[in-house]
Amino acid sequence: MWQTEFSLEINTKNEKIWTLWQDVKNWNKWNVGIEYSNINGKFENGTYGSFKTINGKKSIFLCFVLKNCIPNKSFISRVKLMFCTIDLGHEIIECANTIKIKHYIKMNGILTFYYKKTIGKHLSKTLEKSVKKLIEVAGG
Repeated sequence: MWQTEFSLEINTKNEKIWTLWQDVKNWNKWNVGIEYSNINGKFENGTYGSFKTINGKKSIFLCFVLKNCIPNKSFISRVKLMFCTIDLGHEIIECANTIKIKHYIKMNGILTFYYKKTIGKHLSKTLEKSVKKLIEVAGG
């Protein structure tokens, strides 16, 4: 298993962040690593979608399924590759007077060692910038 994450506190409402997360077609407005994204139904467990990364000549098209959707709290976009699963996690953690936005990448499977050097390397470079951009778009 391999995991990396980035989180930041903000003074805003959970609903603002959740609204941006649910708007899959506009993920590229805050996720600096995505060129475009789509969803095939409602934003709920079991719904499939896809996105294309921005990575110069080596852009990657990935399909995902939504898991662990808890409104105004968290969700996972799960990507299944050959012998590896990638969970792109998104969480809102309530603090005393703020909320913490946490995004993470978790890989698991026998080819994790390979995918963390390719897809993982690219995705992890965008974590911090994407969380900061999400907060900016949310008005924080």
